[in-house]
Amino acid sequence: MKPTILESYGYLSVVANSIGNLTLKVFDTNGRIAKKICKDIISGVEQFDVSISDLSDGTYILNAFNGDTFLRSFRFTKQ
Repeated sequence: MKPTILESYGYLSVVANSIGNLTLKVFDTNGRIAKKICKDIISGVEQFDVSISDLSDGTYILNAFNGDTFLRSFRFTKQ
């Protein structure tokens, strides 16, 4: 996720070997799910805009999953 300090949206680049379902779960600092985003992905490289305008200011952790498989975690701050 770029950049790490965001106002209303960020960018997420995904490299996939096959078609799949990407699930992004955004957690607040108390561990509660603040937002969930589901995207269909295709084979190759894709870049997604991730809107966070509906989140309150603060620090969040975005966890990315392909189906039920954890892929990566990103920390960002919304201002």
